[in-house]
Parts: sequence; structure tokens; C-alpha cells
Amino acid sequence: MIKLEYLPWMMREAKKKAEALGEIKNSITKGRGNLAGYLAEIALNRHLGAKNISCEEGKLKYNHDLEKGEKKIEVKTKRRTVDPEPTFEVSIANTSKHQKPDVYAFVSITFKEKRGKGREATYHGVEAIWLCGFIEREEYFEKATFIPKGKLDPSNGFRCWANMHNLPISELYDELPD
Repeated sequence: MIKLEYLPWMMREAKKKAEALGEIKNSITKGRGNLAGYLAEIALNRHLGAKNISCEEGKLKYNHDLEKGEKKIEVKTKRRTVDPEPTFEVSIANTSKHQKPDVYAFVSITFKEKRGKGREATYHGVEAIWLCGFIEREEYFEKATFIPKGKLDPSNGFRCWANMHNLPISELYDELPD
């Protein structure tokens, strides 16, 4: 895992983008994760030197967030109150399977505080932004474990809010695949 640089201007930019977006269709968190999602995109984009297309006009923005060379990258973000570990999981909801990136990039943001529970929770005070790793789309779904909505994830006891495909961070790659 790589700790990504976090600068105050990134939060200001992420807030502007999140407010402009509002609640998106099929959002598990009803838009409450938009700020973290944009913050992850901004930090990863800066790290990779990629092109961020998630706010551009047109349909491509619905299939991936970043472009690096020929690679189309979809950034998936988890908000946490502890730094991620290799045994922790990354997730993709069934509602996101319409996206057709070449590669997924998984980012975790560690916050100082979580207020509320479940989907209503809000997170405050960024402590760190972590690039957990990359994996090609096809390989992800070949390796991931499907967990139906409402069922407990046996690895961590979390009750899934949607049909999910989960994979341990240890299964991801440190480098963007060629």
C-alpha cells in the first residue's frame, strides 16, 4: 500500500465536485461518499499523473474516472477510521458492474472521526489517503467473493447494504498493470 499525498486544496476541490454532483443513481450511501470518492480521485490522479474525466461531459465519465495512457481506471473508495491492512477487503457493488474500466484502483481514506451509523454515517478529519492497489476488471470478478445484500461478510461481520463482490487487499497489485 502507498500513502498518497494529501494537501488542503484537494479537499476544497473535492467539495466543489461533490456538491455539483449531488446524489447519484445507484449510490449505496445515497451520495454521502461523493466527497471521499472525489478526494480519492484527486489524490490518485496527482500520484499517477493521469487525466481525470469523472466530471467531464459525455458518457465516458460513467464508465471510469481516470485515464493513464490507454488505461481506463475506475477508482473505488472506502472511508475508514483505521488505516487499511492487507486482510481488509475492497468492494464493488453489483450496481457498478455496468462500468467497463480496464483497471480498478482501490483507495481507502482514514478519517479521525465517524459520526452516525450505517448509511447515515459521516466522516470528518482526513488523516491519510491510501492507495490499496490495482487489479484488472476481469481478474477482479474472477477472484472476488460474491456476498448478497443483507448477508454478513464472513471475513469481517459487516452486513452488506447491496449485492457486493469483495476481495482482500492482499490480492491487489502495487503497480498499474501494463
